[in-house]
Amino acid sequence: MIKLMVVDDEHWIREGLKRTIDWSSHGIQFIGDAEDGCKALELIEAHVPEMIISDIKMPTMDGMDLLEEIKKRGYDTKVIFISGFSDFAYAQKAVKLGAFDYILKPVEEPILLEIIERCISEIKQKQELNSRLQELAVRIRESLPLARQKHLEMCLTRSLTEREMKSAWEALHINLDPKRLIVMTMVVHEWGGREMDESGCSLMRYALGNLVEEVLSQKGIRCSACPLQGNDFADVALIASLSEQEASSGVEDLYRHMDSVIKDALQVLDVRISIGISGLRERTQLASSFREALTTSMNYLIHGPGQVHTAPMDGRSAGRGSISRATEQLDYRMAACMGQWAADVLLTDHKADFLDSALSNRILHAMKLMDAGRLSELLDVQTGLLQELIKQTPAIAVRYEMNMHISILLSKWQELLQAKDHSKVSAITHQRKLQLYRCSIGDWKTMIMDTFLMKDTDAPSIAHKRTIETALRYIHDNYHLGISLHNVAEKIYMNPSYFSRVFHEEVGETLSRYLIRIRITKAKELLEQTPLKVYEVADRVGYRDFRHFVKTFKEWEGMTPAQYRNYGA
Repeated sequence: MIKLMVVDDEHWIREGLKRTIDWSSHGIQFIGDAEDGCKALELIEAHVPEMIISDIKMPTMDGMDLLEEIKKRGYDTKVIFISGFSDFAYAQKAVKLGAFDYILKPVEEPILLEIIERCISEIKQKQELNSRLQELAVRIRESLPLARQKHLEMCLTRSLTEREMKSAWEALHINLDPKRLIVMTMVVHEWGGREMDESGCSLMRYALGNLVEEVLSQKGIRCSACPLQGNDFADVALIASLSEQEASSGVEDLYRHMDSVIKDALQVLDVRISIGISGLRERTQLASSFREALTTSMNYLIHGPGQVHTAPMDGRSAGRGSISRATEQLDYRMAACMGQWAADVLLTDHKADFLDSALSNRILHAMKLMDAGRLSELLDVQTGLLQELIKQTPAIAVRYEMNMHISILLSKWQELLQAKDHSKVSAITHQRKLQLYRCSIGDWKTMIMDTFLMKDTDAPSIAHKRTIETALRYIHDNYHLGISLHNVAEKIYMNPSYFSRVFHEEVGETLSRYLIRIRITKAKELLEQTPLKVYEVADRVGYRDFRHFVKTFKEWEGMTPAQYRNYGA
Protein backbone atom coordinates (compact mmCIF):
# COMPACT_ATOMS: atom_id res chain seq x y z
CA MET A 1 0.00 0.00 0.00
CA ILE A 2 1.01 3.63 -0.53
CA LYS A 3 1.90 5.43 2.71
CA LEU A 4 0.30 8.83 3.43
CA MET A 5 0.82 11.44 6.15
CA VAL A 6 -0.92 14.77 6.86
CA VAL A 7 0.85 17.94 8.05
CA ASP A 8 -1.23 20.89 9.36
CA ASP A 9 -1.04 23.13 12.41
CA GLU A 10 -4.81 22.89 12.93
CA HIS A 11 -5.81 19.71 14.77
CA TRP A 12 -9.39 19.60 13.44
CA ILE A 13 -8.14 19.67 9.83
CA ARG A 14 -5.72 16.81 10.49
CA GLU A 15 -8.48 14.76 12.14
CA GLY A 16 -10.93 15.60 9.38
CA LEU A 17 -8.58 14.44 6.63
CA LYS A 18 -7.73 11.34 8.63
CA ARG A 19 -11.33 10.25 9.34
CA THR A 20 -13.42 11.62 6.46
CA ILE A 21 -11.91 9.43 3.75
CA ASP A 22 -11.60 5.63 3.84
CA TRP A 23 -7.96 5.62 2.80
CA SER A 24 -7.51 1.84 2.82
CA SER A 25 -10.20 1.43 0.14
CA HIS A 26 -7.98 3.53 -2.12
CA GLY A 27 -4.89 1.42 -1.40
CA ILE A 28 -3.46 3.96 1.06
CA GLN A 29 -2.03 3.39 4.54
CA PHE A 30 -2.36 6.42 6.84
CA ILE A 31 0.89 6.44 8.83
CA GLY A 32 0.34 9.56 11.00
CA ASP A 33 0.11 13.33 11.17
CA ALA A 34 2.24 16.28 12.33
CA GLU A 35 1.54 19.89 13.35
CA ASP A 36 4.55 21.45 11.62
CA GLY A 37 7.40 20.71 9.24
CA CYS A 38 9.95 19.82 11.92
CA LYS A 39 7.78 17.09 13.44
CA ALA A 40 6.86 15.95 9.94
CA LEU A 41 10.53 15.36 9.10
CA GLU A 42 10.84 13.01 12.08
CA LEU A 43 7.92 10.94 10.76
CA ILE A 44 9.34 11.02 7.24
CA GLU A 45 12.69 9.70 8.51
CA ALA A 46 10.90 6.84 10.28
CA HIS A 47 8.31 5.83 7.66
CA VAL A 48 9.34 7.36 4.29
CA PRO A 49 5.81 8.04 2.96
CA GLU A 50 5.14 8.19 -0.76
CA MET A 51 2.50 10.93 -0.35
CA ILE A 52 2.07 13.97 1.97
CA ILE A 53 -0.88 16.36 2.27
CA SER A 54 0.49 19.53 3.87
CA ASP A 55 -0.61 23.02 4.80
CA ILE A 56 1.63 25.85 3.59
CA LYS A 57 1.42 28.29 6.48
CA MET A 58 2.64 26.62 9.70
CA PRO A 59 4.83 27.68 12.66
CA THR A 60 8.48 26.60 13.07
CA MET A 61 8.75 25.18 9.54
CA ASP A 62 6.16 25.92 6.88
CA GLY A 63 5.12 23.73 3.96
CA MET A 64 7.48 25.33 1.43
CA ASP A 65 10.50 24.80 3.67
CA LEU A 66 9.36 21.23 4.35
CA LEU A 67 9.13 20.48 0.62
CA GLU A 68 12.56 22.00 0.05
CA GLU A 69 14.05 19.87 2.85
CA ILE A 70 12.38 16.72 1.46
CA LYS A 71 13.99 17.32 -1.93
CA LYS A 72 17.34 18.12 -0.33
CA ARG A 73 17.33 14.80 1.57
CA GLY A 74 16.55 12.86 -1.58
CA TYR A 75 13.08 11.50 -0.74
CA ASP A 76 10.88 10.67 -3.72
CA THR A 77 7.70 11.88 -1.96
CA LYS A 78 4.71 13.54 -3.62
CA VAL A 79 3.50 16.64 -1.74
CA ILE A 80 -0.03 18.02 -2.18
CA PHE A 81 -0.44 21.51 -0.67
CA ILE A 82 -3.63 22.85 0.91
CA SER A 83 -3.94 26.52 1.80
CA GLY A 84 -6.44 29.23 2.63
CA PHE A 85 -4.57 31.70 0.46
CA SER A 86 -5.50 32.00 -3.21
CA ASP A 87 -2.25 33.78 -3.88
CA PHE A 88 -0.87 32.82 -7.28
CA ALA A 89 2.68 33.45 -6.02
CA TYR A 90 2.31 30.61 -3.51
CA ALA A 91 1.05 28.21 -6.14
CA GLN A 92 3.84 29.23 -8.53
CA LYS A 93 6.54 28.67 -5.90
CA ALA A 94 5.00 25.33 -4.87
CA VAL A 95 5.10 24.06 -8.46
CA LYS A 96 8.65 25.34 -8.90
CA LEU A 97 9.76 23.40 -5.81
CA GLY A 98 8.15 20.24 -7.20
CA ALA A 99 4.77 20.04 -5.45
CA PHE A 100 2.37 17.56 -7.04
CA ASP A 101 -0.68 19.86 -6.76
CA TYR A 102 -2.23 22.80 -4.84
CA ILE A 103 -5.75 22.87 -3.26
CA LEU A 104 -7.57 25.77 -1.61
CA LYS A 105 -9.37 25.46 1.71
CA PRO A 106 -12.04 24.47 2.46
CA VAL A 107 -11.07 21.15 0.90
CA GLU A 108 -13.80 19.50 -1.15
CA GLU A 109 -13.59 15.69 -0.94
CA PRO A 110 -14.27 14.97 -4.67
CA ILE A 111 -11.55 17.39 -5.76
CA LEU A 112 -9.08 15.99 -3.22
CA LEU A 113 -9.84 12.38 -4.23
CA GLU A 114 -9.36 13.22 -7.92
CA ILE A 115 -5.91 14.65 -7.11
CA ILE A 116 -5.14 11.68 -4.85
CA GLU A 117 -6.01 9.18 -7.63
CA ARG A 118 -3.77 11.01 -10.10
CA CYS A 119 -0.99 11.01 -7.54
CA ILE A 120 -1.44 7.26 -6.87
CA SER A 121 -1.34 6.55 -10.60
CA GLU A 122 1.91 8.48 -11.00
CA ILE A 123 3.48 6.79 -7.97
CA LYS A 124 2.58 3.33 -9.26
CA GLN A 125 3.95 4.12 -12.71
CA LYS A 126 7.20 5.26 -11.11
CA GLN A 127 7.33 2.12 -8.95
CA GLU A 128 6.77 -0.13 -11.96
CA LEU A 129 9.46 1.72 -13.90
CA ASN A 130 11.90 1.39 -10.99
CA SER A 131 11.06 -2.29 -10.68
CA ARG A 132 11.74 -2.86 -14.39
CA LEU A 133 14.98 -0.90 -14.16
CA GLN A 134 16.08 -2.97 -11.16
CA GLU A 135 15.23 -6.21 -12.98
CA LEU A 136 17.16 -4.96 -15.99
CA ALA A 137 20.13 -4.04 -13.80
CA VAL A 138 20.11 -7.51 -12.24
CA ARG A 139 19.94 -9.14 -15.67
CA ILE A 140 22.81 -7.00 -16.89
CA ARG A 141 24.90 -7.87 -13.83
CA GLU A 142 24.10 -11.56 -14.26
CA SER A 143 24.71 -11.59 -18.01
CA LEU A 144 27.84 -9.42 -17.97
CA PRO A 145 30.24 -12.25 -16.98
CA LEU A 146 28.77 -14.50 -19.69
CA ALA A 147 28.92 -11.71 -22.28
CA ARG A 148 32.50 -10.96 -21.23
CA GLN A 149 33.43 -14.63 -21.56
CA LYS A 150 31.77 -14.97 -24.99
CA HIS A 151 33.59 -11.90 -26.26
CA LEU A 152 36.95 -13.13 -24.99
CA GLU A 153 36.32 -16.48 -26.69
CA MET A 154 35.70 -14.52 -29.88
CA CYS A 155 38.98 -12.65 -29.36
CA LEU A 156 40.75 -16.02 -29.09
CA THR A 157 39.27 -17.46 -32.26
CA ARG A 158 38.80 -14.52 -34.65
CA SER A 159 40.84 -11.64 -35.98
CA LEU A 160 39.25 -8.45 -34.60
CA THR A 161 40.36 -4.87 -35.18
CA GLU A 162 41.64 -2.65 -32.40
CA ARG A 163 38.58 -0.44 -32.80
CA GLU A 164 36.18 -3.39 -32.38
CA MET A 165 38.02 -4.69 -29.34
CA LYS A 166 38.46 -1.31 -27.65
CA SER A 167 34.74 -0.49 -27.62
CA ALA A 168 33.77 -4.00 -26.51
CA TRP A 169 36.33 -4.11 -23.70
CA GLU A 170 35.14 -0.76 -22.37
CA ALA A 171 31.48 -1.83 -22.47
CA LEU A 172 32.17 -5.21 -20.83
CA HIS A 173 34.58 -3.79 -18.22
CA ILE A 174 37.45 -6.05 -19.29
CA ASN A 175 40.21 -4.68 -17.11
CA LEU A 176 43.26 -6.11 -18.90
CA ASP A 177 46.25 -4.21 -20.31
CA PRO A 178 45.74 -4.43 -24.11
CA LYS A 179 49.47 -4.03 -24.81
CA ARG A 180 50.88 -6.89 -22.70
CA LEU A 181 48.74 -10.02 -22.85
CA ILE A 182 49.55 -13.69 -22.44
CA VAL A 183 47.22 -16.58 -23.25
CA MET A 184 47.34 -19.83 -21.31
CA THR A 185 45.53 -23.09 -21.99
CA MET A 186 44.75 -25.73 -19.39
CA VAL A 187 44.31 -29.41 -20.28
CA VAL A 188 42.61 -31.71 -17.77
CA HIS A 189 44.01 -35.25 -17.94
CA GLU A 190 42.41 -36.84 -14.89
CA TRP A 191 39.24 -35.75 -13.14
CA GLY A 192 39.84 -37.41 -9.77
CA GLY A 193 38.22 -40.46 -8.23
CA ARG A 194 34.64 -39.23 -8.66
CA GLU A 195 32.65 -39.92 -11.80
CA MET A 196 31.33 -36.79 -13.52
CA ASP A 197 28.92 -36.39 -16.41
CA GLU A 198 29.16 -33.64 -19.02
CA SER A 199 27.56 -31.10 -16.68
CA GLY A 200 29.96 -31.98 -13.87
CA CYS A 201 32.98 -31.63 -16.14
CA SER A 202 31.65 -28.27 -17.32
CA LEU A 203 31.39 -27.03 -13.73
CA MET A 204 34.91 -28.27 -13.05
CA ARG A 205 36.21 -26.11 -15.91
CA TYR A 206 34.61 -23.06 -14.30
CA ALA A 207 36.14 -24.05 -10.96
CA LEU A 208 39.58 -24.32 -12.56
CA GLY A 209 39.20 -20.90 -14.16
CA ASN A 210 38.17 -19.37 -10.83
CA LEU A 211 41.14 -21.04 -9.13
CA VAL A 212 43.62 -19.47 -11.55
CA GLU A 213 41.97 -16.05 -11.34
CA GLU A 214 42.22 -16.19 -7.54
CA VAL A 215 45.85 -17.38 -7.48
CA LEU A 216 47.03 -14.76 -9.98
CA SER A 217 44.97 -12.03 -8.32
CA GLN A 218 46.86 -12.68 -5.08
CA LYS A 219 50.07 -12.14 -7.06
CA GLY A 220 48.78 -8.86 -8.48
CA ILE A 221 48.19 -10.28 -11.98
CA ARG A 222 44.88 -9.58 -13.70
CA CYS A 223 43.39 -12.56 -15.49
CA SER A 224 40.13 -13.61 -17.19
CA ALA A 225 39.22 -17.28 -17.61
CA CYS A 226 37.25 -18.79 -20.50
CA PRO A 227 36.04 -22.37 -19.92
CA LEU A 228 36.15 -24.23 -23.24
CA GLN A 229 33.13 -26.49 -23.63
CA GLY A 230 33.23 -29.15 -26.34
CA ASN A 231 36.88 -28.54 -27.26
CA ASP A 232 38.96 -31.63 -28.12
CA PHE A 233 42.29 -30.02 -27.24
CA ALA A 234 41.92 -27.98 -24.03
CA ASP A 235 39.50 -27.27 -21.20
CA VAL A 236 40.17 -23.69 -20.09
CA ALA A 237 41.75 -20.68 -21.78
CA LEU A 238 43.11 -17.80 -19.71
CA ILE A 239 44.07 -14.29 -20.73
CA ALA A 240 46.45 -12.52 -18.34
CA SER A 241 47.86 -9.02 -18.53
CA LEU A 242 51.32 -8.29 -17.16
CA SER A 243 52.64 -5.02 -15.83
CA GLU A 244 55.66 -3.50 -17.52
CA GLN A 245 57.88 -4.79 -14.72
CA GLU A 246 56.41 -8.31 -14.89
CA ALA A 247 56.79 -8.37 -18.66
CA SER A 248 60.45 -7.34 -18.44
CA SER A 249 61.23 -10.07 -15.90
CA GLY A 250 60.28 -12.73 -18.43
CA VAL A 251 58.30 -15.93 -18.02
CA GLU A 252 59.95 -17.15 -14.81
CA ASP A 253 57.49 -15.61 -12.34
CA LEU A 254 54.41 -16.61 -14.32
CA TYR A 255 55.85 -20.10 -14.83
CA ARG A 256 56.26 -20.42 -11.06
CA HIS A 257 52.72 -19.18 -10.38
CA MET A 258 51.21 -21.63 -12.87
CA ASP A 259 53.29 -24.47 -11.48
CA SER A 260 51.64 -23.61 -8.16
CA VAL A 261 48.24 -23.71 -9.89
CA ILE A 262 48.93 -27.28 -11.04
CA LYS A 263 49.64 -28.31 -7.44
CA ASP A 264 46.58 -26.43 -6.14
CA ALA A 265 44.34 -28.04 -8.76
CA LEU A 266 45.51 -31.45 -7.60
CA GLN A 267 45.16 -30.69 -3.91
CA VAL A 268 41.96 -28.62 -3.94
CA LEU A 269 40.01 -29.98 -6.93
CA ASP A 270 41.66 -33.41 -7.27
CA VAL A 271 42.34 -32.94 -10.99
CA ARG A 272 45.62 -33.34 -12.87
CA ILE A 273 46.32 -30.70 -15.50
CA SER A 274 48.93 -29.42 -17.94
CA ILE A 275 49.34 -25.77 -18.92
CA GLY A 276 50.62 -24.09 -22.07
CA ILE A 277 51.74 -20.44 -22.01
CA SER A 278 52.04 -18.22 -25.09
CA GLY A 279 54.43 -15.37 -25.72
CA LEU A 280 53.60 -11.74 -24.93
CA ARG A 281 51.41 -9.93 -27.49
CA GLU A 282 48.86 -7.14 -27.96
CA ARG A 283 45.14 -7.87 -27.85
CA THR A 284 44.71 -7.82 -31.64
CA GLN A 285 46.99 -10.89 -31.70
CA LEU A 286 45.10 -12.92 -29.11
CA ALA A 287 44.06 -15.53 -31.69
CA SER A 288 47.71 -16.16 -32.54
CA SER A 289 48.55 -16.37 -28.84
CA PHE A 290 45.76 -18.88 -28.30
CA ARG A 291 47.04 -21.14 -31.08
CA GLU A 292 50.55 -20.84 -29.67
CA ALA A 293 49.40 -21.70 -26.14
CA LEU A 294 47.50 -24.73 -27.47
CA THR A 295 50.50 -25.91 -29.45
CA THR A 296 52.81 -25.39 -26.49
CA SER A 297 50.51 -27.26 -24.09
CA MET A 298 50.59 -30.31 -26.39
CA ASN A 299 54.12 -31.04 -25.19
CA TYR A 300 52.42 -33.15 -22.54
CA LEU A 301 52.22 -35.80 -25.27
CA ILE A 302 55.98 -36.24 -24.84
CA HIS A 303 56.61 -35.28 -21.22
CA GLY A 304 53.37 -36.46 -19.63
CA PRO A 305 50.75 -34.48 -17.67
CA GLY A 306 51.27 -32.16 -14.72
CA GLN A 307 53.73 -29.66 -16.21
CA VAL A 308 53.88 -26.07 -17.46
CA HIS A 309 55.05 -25.58 -21.04
CA THR A 310 56.10 -22.14 -22.25
CA ALA A 311 56.68 -20.34 -25.54
CA PRO A 312 59.20 -17.48 -25.97
CA MET A 313 57.93 -14.34 -24.22
CA ASP A 314 58.53 -12.18 -27.28
CA GLY A 315 55.74 -14.01 -29.08
CA ARG A 316 57.92 -15.91 -31.55
CA SER A 317 57.23 -19.62 -31.69
CA ALA A 318 60.22 -21.92 -31.77
CA GLY A 319 61.12 -25.59 -31.90
CA ARG A 320 59.31 -28.72 -32.90
CA GLY A 321 55.89 -27.52 -31.72
CA SER A 322 55.89 -24.27 -33.70
CA ILE A 323 53.22 -23.31 -36.21
CA SER A 324 54.04 -22.48 -39.80
CA ARG A 325 53.66 -18.89 -41.01
CA ALA A 326 50.75 -19.85 -43.23
CA THR A 327 48.95 -21.68 -40.44
CA GLU A 328 49.48 -18.71 -38.10
CA GLN A 329 47.17 -16.68 -40.34
CA LEU A 330 44.31 -19.19 -40.36
CA ASP A 331 41.03 -17.73 -39.13
CA TYR A 332 39.74 -20.93 -37.56
CA ARG A 333 36.83 -21.38 -35.16
CA MET A 334 36.93 -22.81 -31.66
CA ALA A 335 35.13 -26.06 -32.43
CA ALA A 336 34.24 -26.54 -36.08
CA CYS A 337 37.57 -25.57 -37.64
CA MET A 338 39.98 -26.48 -34.86
CA GLY A 339 40.46 -29.94 -36.27
CA GLN A 340 41.06 -28.56 -39.75
CA TRP A 341 43.74 -26.23 -38.39
CA ALA A 342 45.47 -29.15 -36.68
CA ALA A 343 45.12 -31.29 -39.78
CA ASP A 344 46.67 -28.59 -41.95
CA VAL A 345 49.88 -28.61 -39.91
CA LEU A 346 50.14 -32.42 -39.96
CA LEU A 347 52.72 -33.53 -42.52
CA THR A 348 50.92 -36.22 -44.48
CA ASP A 349 54.03 -38.25 -45.37
CA HIS A 350 54.68 -38.95 -41.67
CA LYS A 351 51.21 -40.03 -40.61
CA ALA A 352 50.60 -42.90 -43.04
CA ASP A 353 51.90 -45.65 -40.76
CA PHE A 354 49.90 -44.52 -37.73
CA LEU A 355 46.73 -44.25 -39.80
CA ASP A 356 47.33 -47.57 -41.57
CA SER A 357 43.88 -49.10 -42.02
CA ALA A 358 45.19 -52.65 -41.68
CA LEU A 359 46.67 -51.90 -38.24
CA SER A 360 43.50 -50.11 -37.15
CA ASN A 361 41.36 -53.02 -38.29
CA ARG A 362 43.52 -55.51 -36.37
CA ILE A 363 43.17 -53.36 -33.23
CA LEU A 364 39.40 -53.22 -33.66
CA HIS A 365 39.28 -56.99 -34.21
CA ALA A 366 41.28 -57.64 -31.02
CA MET A 367 38.92 -55.35 -29.11
CA LYS A 368 35.89 -57.19 -30.45
CA LEU A 369 37.35 -60.57 -29.43
CA MET A 370 38.48 -59.21 -26.04
CA ASP A 371 41.95 -60.58 -26.90
CA ALA A 372 44.14 -58.81 -24.33
CA GLY A 373 47.42 -60.32 -25.52
CA ARG A 374 46.90 -59.45 -29.16
CA LEU A 375 45.60 -55.95 -28.36
CA SER A 376 48.65 -55.32 -26.18
CA GLU A 377 51.03 -56.28 -29.00
CA LEU A 378 49.24 -54.08 -31.54
CA LEU A 379 49.17 -51.09 -29.19
CA ASP A 380 52.91 -51.49 -28.61
CA VAL A 381 53.38 -51.15 -32.36
CA GLN A 382 51.06 -48.14 -32.50
CA THR A 383 52.80 -46.46 -29.54
CA GLY A 384 56.13 -46.86 -31.35
CA LEU A 385 54.66 -45.20 -34.43
CA LEU A 386 53.40 -42.30 -32.31
CA GLN A 387 56.82 -41.85 -30.75
CA GLU A 388 58.35 -41.60 -34.23
CA LEU A 389 55.60 -39.30 -35.48
CA ILE A 390 56.05 -36.80 -32.64
CA LYS A 391 59.73 -36.39 -33.57
CA GLN A 392 58.84 -35.07 -37.02
CA THR A 393 55.40 -33.50 -36.59
CA PRO A 394 53.94 -30.65 -34.48
CA ALA A 395 52.40 -32.04 -31.31
CA ILE A 396 49.02 -30.41 -31.99
CA ALA A 397 48.76 -32.35 -35.23
CA VAL A 398 49.70 -35.63 -33.55
CA ARG A 399 47.02 -34.97 -30.94
CA TYR A 400 44.53 -34.41 -33.74
CA GLU A 401 45.36 -37.77 -35.33
CA MET A 402 45.17 -39.55 -31.99
CA ASN A 403 41.74 -38.01 -31.40
CA MET A 404 40.56 -39.05 -34.85
CA HIS A 405 41.63 -42.62 -34.09
CA ILE A 406 39.89 -42.50 -30.70
CA SER A 407 36.68 -41.31 -32.38
CA ILE A 408 36.80 -44.35 -34.68
CA LEU A 409 37.32 -46.69 -31.72
CA LEU A 410 34.44 -45.09 -29.82
CA SER A 411 32.18 -45.41 -32.85
CA LYS A 412 32.99 -49.10 -33.25
CA TRP A 413 32.53 -49.63 -29.52
CA GLN A 414 29.07 -48.11 -29.78
CA GLU A 415 28.24 -50.67 -32.47
CA LEU A 416 29.36 -53.46 -30.14
CA LEU A 417 27.29 -51.93 -27.36
CA GLN A 418 24.18 -52.18 -29.50
CA ALA A 419 24.85 -55.84 -30.35
CA LYS A 420 23.03 -58.06 -27.85
CA ASP A 421 25.62 -60.87 -28.00
CA HIS A 422 28.28 -58.68 -26.38
CA SER A 423 27.02 -58.62 -22.82
CA LYS A 424 30.47 -57.80 -21.42
CA VAL A 425 30.62 -54.51 -23.30
CA SER A 426 29.65 -51.52 -21.16
CA ALA A 427 29.07 -47.88 -22.05
CA ILE A 428 32.04 -45.51 -21.83
CA THR A 429 31.42 -42.50 -19.63
CA HIS A 430 31.82 -38.89 -20.73
CA GLN A 431 34.67 -38.45 -18.29
CA ARG A 432 36.54 -41.48 -19.66
CA LYS A 433 36.15 -40.17 -23.22
CA LEU A 434 37.72 -36.87 -22.18
CA GLN A 435 40.63 -38.75 -20.61
CA LEU A 436 41.18 -40.60 -23.89
CA TYR A 437 41.24 -37.31 -25.81
CA ARG A 438 43.83 -35.91 -23.37
CA CYS A 439 46.16 -38.88 -22.74
CA SER A 440 49.90 -38.69 -23.42
CA ILE A 441 51.74 -41.03 -25.76
CA GLY A 442 53.23 -42.76 -22.73
CA ASP A 443 49.70 -43.50 -21.42
CA TRP A 444 48.25 -44.41 -24.83
CA LYS A 445 48.42 -48.19 -24.46
CA THR A 446 47.24 -48.23 -20.84
CA MET A 447 44.28 -45.94 -21.55
CA ILE A 448 43.13 -47.92 -24.59
CA MET A 449 43.47 -51.26 -22.79
CA ASP A 450 41.74 -49.99 -19.67
CA THR A 451 38.87 -48.41 -21.61
CA PHE A 452 38.10 -50.96 -24.29
CA LEU A 453 39.19 -54.28 -22.75
CA MET A 454 36.70 -55.44 -20.13
CA LYS A 455 37.94 -57.61 -17.26
CA ASP A 456 36.04 -60.09 -15.10
CA THR A 457 35.24 -57.86 -12.14
CA ASP A 458 33.87 -60.80 -10.13
CA ALA A 459 37.37 -62.26 -9.75
CA PRO A 460 39.93 -59.52 -9.15
CA SER A 461 43.39 -60.62 -10.19
CA ILE A 462 46.06 -61.66 -7.70
CA ALA A 463 48.30 -59.06 -9.34
CA HIS A 464 45.81 -56.34 -8.42
CA LYS A 465 45.70 -57.51 -4.81
CA ARG A 466 49.48 -57.49 -4.57
CA THR A 467 49.64 -54.06 -6.18
CA ILE A 468 47.15 -52.64 -3.69
CA GLU A 469 49.05 -54.22 -0.80
CA THR A 470 52.21 -52.48 -2.03
CA ALA A 471 50.29 -49.21 -2.34
CA LEU A 472 48.89 -49.50 1.19
CA ARG A 473 52.35 -50.09 2.64
CA TYR A 474 53.64 -47.04 0.80
CA ILE A 475 50.71 -44.94 2.07
CA HIS A 476 51.22 -45.96 5.70
CA ASP A 477 54.95 -45.26 5.45
CA ASN A 478 54.61 -41.89 3.71
CA TYR A 479 51.22 -40.34 4.59
CA HIS A 480 53.03 -37.63 6.58
CA LEU A 481 54.82 -36.39 3.43
CA GLY A 482 51.70 -34.91 1.82
CA ILE A 483 51.43 -37.67 -0.82
CA SER A 484 48.53 -37.86 -3.27
CA LEU A 485 46.91 -40.35 -5.63
CA HIS A 486 49.42 -39.49 -8.32
CA ASN A 487 52.43 -40.01 -6.04
CA VAL A 488 51.20 -43.48 -5.09
CA ALA A 489 50.34 -44.40 -8.70
CA GLU A 490 53.78 -43.34 -9.89
CA LYS A 491 55.40 -45.41 -7.13
CA ILE A 492 53.68 -48.61 -8.28
CA TYR A 493 53.96 -47.77 -12.02
CA MET A 494 50.24 -47.55 -12.78
CA ASN A 495 48.12 -45.05 -14.64
CA PRO A 496 46.60 -42.82 -11.88
CA SER A 497 43.06 -43.05 -13.23
CA TYR A 498 43.20 -46.82 -13.58
CA PHE A 499 44.87 -47.21 -10.17
CA SER A 500 42.15 -45.05 -8.60
CA ARG A 501 39.47 -47.39 -9.88
CA VAL A 502 41.32 -50.56 -8.83
CA PHE A 503 42.00 -49.11 -5.37
CA HIS A 504 38.32 -48.30 -4.90
CA GLU A 505 37.30 -51.80 -5.98
CA GLU A 506 39.80 -53.52 -3.68
CA VAL A 507 39.66 -51.28 -0.59
CA GLY A 508 36.04 -50.12 -0.75
CA GLU A 509 36.70 -46.38 -0.65
CA THR A 510 38.61 -43.80 -2.66
CA LEU A 511 42.29 -43.31 -2.00
CA SER A 512 41.76 -39.67 -1.03
CA ARG A 513 39.23 -40.68 1.63
CA TYR A 514 41.52 -43.49 2.83
CA LEU A 515 44.39 -41.01 3.17
CA ILE A 516 42.21 -38.62 5.16
CA ARG A 517 41.20 -41.47 7.48
CA ILE A 518 44.84 -42.40 8.13
CA ARG A 519 45.88 -38.80 8.72
CA ILE A 520 42.98 -37.89 11.00
CA THR A 521 43.47 -41.07 13.05
CA LYS A 522 47.15 -40.25 13.54
CA ALA A 523 46.31 -36.61 14.30
CA LYS A 524 43.94 -37.71 17.06
CA GLU A 525 46.70 -39.84 18.58
CA LEU A 526 49.10 -36.89 18.57
CA LEU A 527 46.49 -34.56 20.06
CA GLU A 528 45.80 -37.06 22.85
CA GLN A 529 49.36 -38.14 23.62
CA THR A 530 51.63 -35.16 22.87
CA PRO A 531 51.79 -31.44 23.73
CA LEU A 532 52.39 -30.54 20.07
CA LYS A 533 50.64 -27.40 18.84
CA VAL A 534 47.83 -27.92 16.33
CA TYR A 535 49.86 -26.55 13.40
CA GLU A 536 52.69 -28.95 14.35
CA VAL A 537 50.25 -31.86 14.38
CA ALA A 538 49.00 -30.79 10.94
CA ASP A 539 52.54 -30.85 9.58
CA ARG A 540 53.28 -34.23 11.19
CA VAL A 541 50.37 -35.91 9.42
CA GLY A 542 50.98 -34.45 5.97
CA TYR A 543 48.97 -31.21 5.90
CA ARG A 544 51.07 -28.25 4.79
CA ASP A 545 48.05 -25.94 4.88
CA PHE A 546 47.03 -25.50 8.54
CA ARG A 547 43.58 -24.11 7.67
CA HIS A 548 42.86 -27.03 5.36
CA PHE A 549 43.79 -29.45 8.16
CA VAL A 550 41.45 -27.74 10.66
CA LYS A 551 38.60 -27.71 8.13
CA THR A 552 39.09 -31.38 7.21
CA PHE A 553 39.38 -32.43 10.87
CA LYS A 554 36.13 -30.64 11.74
CA GLU A 555 34.30 -32.20 8.77
CA TRP A 556 35.55 -35.64 9.82
CA GLU A 557 35.17 -35.42 13.63
CA GLY A 558 32.51 -32.73 14.06
CA MET A 559 34.86 -30.49 16.07
CA THR A 560 38.12 -28.60 15.62
CA PRO A 561 41.46 -30.14 16.67
CA ALA A 562 41.61 -27.78 19.67
CA GLN A 563 38.12 -28.80 20.76
CA TYR A 564 39.03 -32.46 20.37
CA ARG A 565 42.09 -32.03 22.57
CA ASN A 566 40.06 -30.25 25.26
CA TYR A 567 36.81 -32.20 25.19
CA GLY A 568 36.79 -34.96 22.62
CA ALA A 569 39.70 -37.17 23.59
